[in-house]
Amino acid sequence: MSYRNRDRTAFTLVELLVVIAIIGVLIALLLPAVQQAREAARRSQCTNNLKQLGLAMHMYHDAYRSFPIGAYAAWGHSWSWPILPFMEQTAVYEILPNAPSDSGSYGGSDATSVALVKLMRTPISTFFCPSQPDGQTEPTEVNGLTGRSISSYLANAGGDATQDGLGAGGMDQSNGLFHAVRMNTSSPTGRVFKFRDAKDGLSSTVLLGEAVYDIDPDKCYLCDHFLYFHPNFDSSNGSDFSEALGSTYDPVNPKTTDGNILERSYGSFHPGGANIGFADGSVHFIPETIDGATWRAMGSRKGGEVVELP
Repeated sequence: MSYRNRDRTAFTLVELLVVIAIIGVLIALLLPAVQQAREAARRSQCTNNLKQLGLAMHMYHDAYRSFPIGAYAAWGHSWSWPILPFMEQTAVYEILPNAPSDSGSYGGSDATSVALVKLMRTPISTFFCPSQPDGQTEPTEVNGLTGRSISSYLANAGGDATQDGLGAGGMDQSNGLFHAVRMNTSSPTGRVFKFRDAKDGLSSTVLLGEAVYDIDPDKCYLCDHFLYFHPNFDSSNGSDFSEALGSTYDPVNPKTTDGNILERSYGSFHPGGANIGFADGSVHFIPETIDGATWRAMGSRKGGEVVELP
């Protein structure tokens, strides 16, 4: 019996290293494209969130002939709670027994009531931009409560709001479509607005938009904007309304370390700008490079400016 010797071929070490290097180069080339595709999908979902919130605002307006209050002073809700029934979230809306009285109380409930805590811990994905690296709830204790739901979006207080309280430069006297409202005193402040109040045109007036405290999450501590309520709404003077309301006074994604500016301004984790919803229901990506005067004009409801969207 005879056997034929067959030559066996195999990779040499050098050839194997070359193949591995080629695969590594291909992965390095493809990874940015994959990341860009994922970010594009996240940005698209964020745009859709704003459209859904804008639609809910329109439906609320159709039902009540005005937009909701931006934020109540004295343990009040923000604009996000009243629109829940128009987002197929009636069950979440009904967690709270009733609307606030002028004193700011909720049928005798307070910040530690079972219903209020349950609501404050109930996140809704429509209020959350998927590009935001944090979760939908705040793990850190805030005023004795952990797990508070957060929001990626702020309603527009105006282009002239320079501080997050009440009074001069505050969010009860600003020129946007949402005010902080104090009703539990002899001198109530703030008001609600209607479509007709947007004298500059619905398509030119900001309704709401993305907001982050700092685009570098490593620099952010207790930096989330809270959904429904904020613990500091309980001041008779009002404070911290920038947890629910934003201002176009400052740039998109402002390059600053001033916490007050970061908290009230619009911005996002999307490269180069932020998604902004307008009063006509449209959503536009506003770049960080937008002219400051133009951006402030977009925040005002009746400044008389002619605005051209980028």
